[in-house]
Amino acid sequence: MTPGEAKFLDWASLLLGSMLTFSGWRAIQKRRTRAEGRDYEGKAAARLGLLWLILGLLLLLAALFDIIVLKSFGKLFLESAS
Repeated sequence: MTPGEAKFLDWASLLLGSMLTFSGWRAIQKRRTRAEGRDYEGKAAARLGLLWLILGLLLLLAALFDIIVLKSFGKLFLESAS
């Protein structure tokens, strides 16, 4: 992996992690969200928001503190095909 690719993955992890963290926090606060074309309300929205919050925080920790294990997870997460 070249240094340019590593920088890109760090910035992508920061951006995606912050968006996931914000979306998770918002879903927990509102108790309503929409994902994959389906509406979630109440406890289901809170659980989905908690999942997003945890994933976002893991990606942020990987990029900010250079944790190798979390960086591998983030790379797998960013490069996965949908």
